[in-house]
Order: sequence, then structure tokens, then C-alpha cells
Amino acid sequence: MPANLPPTYYKLKHQHEAAKTDEERLSLLEEMLRIVPKHKGTEKVVSDLRKRIAVIKKGESGKGGKGSGKKGYSEHIPKQGAGQLVMLGPPNSGKSQILANFTKAKSEVSPTPYTTTMPIVGMLPYENIQFQLIDTPSIMQDFISPSVLTLVRNADLCLGVVSLANDNLLDELDTVLSVFNEQRGDEQNGELGYIVVANQLDTPGADERLDILSEFYGDDLSIYAISAETGEGKAEFLEGLYEILDIVRVYPKAPGKQVERDDPIVLPNGATVLDAALGLHKDFAEFKFARIWGPEWHDGQPVSRNDMINDGDVVEFHL
Repeated sequence: MPANLPPTYYKLKHQHEAAKTDEERLSLLEEMLRIVPKHKGTEKVVSDLRKRIAVIKKGESGKGGKGSGKKGYSEHIPKQGAGQLVMLGPPNSGKSQILANFTKAKSEVSPTPYTTTMPIVGMLPYENIQFQLIDTPSIMQDFISPSVLTLVRNADLCLGVVSLANDNLLDELDTVLSVFNEQRGDEQNGELGYIVVANQLDTPGADERLDILSEFYGDDLSIYAISAETGEGKAEFLEGLYEILDIVRVYPKAPGKQVERDDPIVLPNGATVLDAALGLHKDFAEFKFARIWGPEWHDGQPVSRNDMINDGDVVEFHL
């Protein structure tokens, strides 16, 4: 049954996306809920509105004045870790399951569509680094939040998530790709990067659907098949993320000390010794000289500020 939402609802929806405060958002959501016709076709819409209202009210109830630590959602999420990864996909593709099972973030996993109503952030470990992984509200049939589009444009890499349990995954992937391609067209350098994550590899018929997906898109897109439930494919997925992000890990070494490999400096491929010094601390920019260890160098070889570093290099700065 179609929802047949009134024109006023869509006007309010656009006002809601442009709202700057939780108070404005709450007022508009409550008005949207009030005017939505209540019938079978609007059950999902009503459920989504009620959840959004509950989230805002819960946040307001936690406000206790100065120092309470409660903040409203901002569409800007500062980047952390070795790269910011934003997941985008249709309902029930398993985005929340990936976040919940692959990170320590508390993300509600439910078969009910549109469970995620605002972005949720988790840190995804890989060897001795972490990626910042962001779950976003699912793409609706006729609408995607401008705040989600902002996250997509600012991300280091976007993950288009589809479900291998769904016979319509090709159609759903087309929808996701249309969003990515539109945003890539908006990028000044046209370099918005994305990959496809085919989740729920553990479900019946998943292998056959993966074959179909690969047949249609395997030559043009990087596709990683995983099961967030069992962890199958996770290792290859993480290795792929590291390679696609095109980053290097550099290990600073204090003179006379052993190298510590738990917390590397993460830099883009092509970075220099000076970039590594700045990554360590701005005060190291004026170092007197540096020595380096690595497969491409003689052990302890002196290097200049502009020498390019490689993945796994150890650099010793002398101030």
C-alpha cells in the first residue's frame, strides 16, 4: 500500500534537514508525525519519525547544564585513525551489524528497516592501526539526508553496503552507486573513492548472488564479500582497505632507545621525512638531522627532510 504522504509532509521534511538545533528538529518531527495519515502504507514512516523523536528527547533529558557532556548531533564528524570510512546502503544491508561486530561501538541491530536514525561512529582495528567507521541512516526510496551526503563527500573512502541475502541487491546497488557518482561529480577533483561491501555471505544462496554481482560489476568495482555474523572475509576486507587508502606506517625511534611499533605515524603514500616529523609533533619540524632504517635504506642511514619514506620505515629524529 502506498504511503500517499501529503505535500506538507515533504515541505516539513526539507525544513527538518535544514534545521540547526535539536529544538527545531523536534518541533518539525512532531508536526510531521501529526500530519502523516495513519494506515498500513505509512507504518515505516511513522516508526522512523517516532524513533527520531525519541533520540532527540533522550538527548535533551541528559542535558544537565555546563559540563553535562551531552551534545546534539553535528553533520561534521572529525576524522580519527588511519582513515574515515562512511557506510552507505539500503535498509537491512547489515551496516549496523558490521559496525557492531567489527568495532566496539554500540549499534542497534534489528531486522526492522531504518533502525539507524543518525550516524554512529566506531573504530575498526587493523593490525596496529584503526580506521574510523561510520554507520549512516539507510537510503530511503525517495530521500537521503543532506547530512549523510556531507559525510560521504568528506570521507576518505565510502563503503557501499548491500546484502547477499537479497534477490534485489543489483537494484539496491544501482541506487547506492547513483549517490556515489553524483557526489563524485560534485567533487572538485573528482576523486571520491568507494568500494562495494557485499554482506551476509553466510546466508542461503549468497554464493550464487555474489556470482551475479561479480558478473555485472566485478570488472569495474572492488567488491569485498563478508559475513559480519561469522567474520568470513574480514581479513581480506581489512587488507583491501589498507591498500585502497594508499597509506604508510612510519615508526619514530628515540635516540638510544628501542623502536615501539604499537602506535605508528600514519601518512599518505609519498610522504617525506619532514611529514613524518610533523606527524610526530610540530616541534620536530626543526630537527637537526634524522636517521632511517628500512628495506630501502642502509641501517641508520642519514636522510634529508625531503626524502620519501616507505611503509614500515623507522625514523630517528635528533633535535
